Amino acid sequence: MKLEVARALLGVAALGVVTSACAPSGPPAPKWTAPHRTAAAAPPPSAAPTSPGAPLAERLEVASAPPADEHVRVEALSIAGFLPAVLVVPPSSLGKRPLLVVTHGAGGRPEAHCDRYRQLTHDEVFVLCTRGRAIDKLLPEDQRGYFYDGHRELGHEVRAAMASLVERYGDRVDLGGAMFAGYSQGASMGILFLQEQATEPALFSRVLLVEGGFADWNIALSERMHRAGVEKVALVCGRTKCQDAGARSIAWMKKGGLPAQITYAQGAGHTSEGTVHPLVDQAFFWLVQGDPRFREHDADAVTRNFGPSK
Repeated sequence: MKLEVARALLGVAALGVVTSACAPSGPPAPKWTAPHRTAAAAPPPSAAPTSPGAPLAERLEVASAPPADEHVRVEALSIAGFLPAVLVVPPSSLGKRPLLVVTHGAGGRPEAHCDRYRQLTHDEVFVLCTRGRAIDKLLPEDQRGYFYDGHRELGHEVRAAMASLVERYGDRVDLGGAMFAGYSQGASMGILFLQEQATEPALFSRVLLVEGGFADWNIALSERMHRAGVEKVALVCGRTKCQDAGARSIAWMKKGGLPAQITYAQGAGHTSEGTVHPLVDQAFFWLVQGDPRFREHDADAVTRNFGPSK
């Protein structure tokens, strides 16, 4: 499966940037080939190590060379045809590490979501957070919100970001068992692009959808995604709409042989915070349960919310 995923990423060479008629187009993504392995260059001063408690915005710089460092780092990863993604890079001493791709909601920013999952993974995982398009370019950058202009464009951005990551960090990235986590629009658009490529080897084996992507399922689609390599799906809801539609979708997934679970923070509303926050944590832990690349967690709490891992 790892070889198949790597081959799927090679398809980035054929991808252009898909845009709508009302949005400006970007240049096509460059041809992607297996990275040429060279000795890691010394890190530039602008890409200084980041302490675990420091906000991402403090050290978000575009680094010019892949560093070999004993500290976690936060970078702005350049992606041809798209705005830079936020990338959390685990210490090189940990060796080959898994990948988590994160997408935000409409009007959101990648920094806060990356920071959240950075803490959840203890700085031991590559966390790649896509940015999308700016809603208001006239605002100062730190005040701008971002959105994804359709699920196909998001799919191209995710694939291009993964290709850039592998080109930069090579065999330090373990693409096997990669994870996807989306919130709101990032979940809704994300699952649509993942479902469209269900006939190919899955880019992600585990999927976490928070307040989005809860209604776009059926038995046949679940069967196809499971055959493609998706192993688990978790839904987390804060609204009744999400809970009701999500519960039906979970039933379709299970009938299609795809292990899936849903949790609901009644009255929380459309958010990933508040009482939804701990459910997101538990959903994540359920998804990685049994994967030795991730730290052990409170198995009892996971079982209370989701039941035993299947």
